[in-house]
Amino acid sequence: MMFREYGRSVKKIIDDVCKLPDGDTKINAARSIITMMGLVSGLSLRDDVSYHKLWDHLMLLSDFNLECAWPFEQSELEHLKDRQHDGNEKKGTRLAYKSTNIGARHYGEYLESMLTHLKDVPDGEEYNTIVTLVAQQAKRDYLVWNGELSDDNIIVDQMVRMSGDSRIDALLRNKPIVVPAGSMPVDNGNGKKKKKKKKSY
Repeated sequence: MMFREYGRSVKKIIDDVCKLPDGDTKINAARSIITMMGLVSGLSLRDDVSYHKLWDHLMLLSDFNLECAWPFEQSELEHLKDRQHDGNEKKGTRLAYKSTNIGARHYGEYLESMLTHLKDVPDGEEYNTIVTLVAQQAKRDYLVWNGELSDDNIIVDQMVRMSGDSRIDALLRNKPIVVPAGSMPVDNGNGKKKKKKKKSY
């Protein structure tokens, strides 16, 4: 519902008034609705900005069927119509979501992208550093997702599978993946919070 602050009762009254033929009765009814909307929303009729806002809302709620009562310049009403039309067009446009298939969701698209590009990095100190950093991040992500890790070789196996780079196995197999202190997502790698001891008084 558009502008929930006015409630369904006010919207129903607006719909009923829209069915009236154009004339003084319809104009007076629209003005009464503005007063009612001001009371319901807390917007002051004495404040020019608030008063104009109420009329804008009334036009939108009535789908411009009460424009015969519009008390401002016609150009302002046309501008409001244009804004509403543009807004409706934007609402109708759906965002194009990515349909990327991620091999291991707990690592995410960016880490998987880094792994797939490792094959293009030549042997050397730079390669070793990149693999170590990626392995550390992979371990963090794994622990966030699973809460515990029984063997670091699980990370190695997944990195080799996702990257297709056998050099990772030779570099990391049976070696601990050491994550810098203070950057682990959970304590002690088990994801369990320590129970607080009750104080005895």
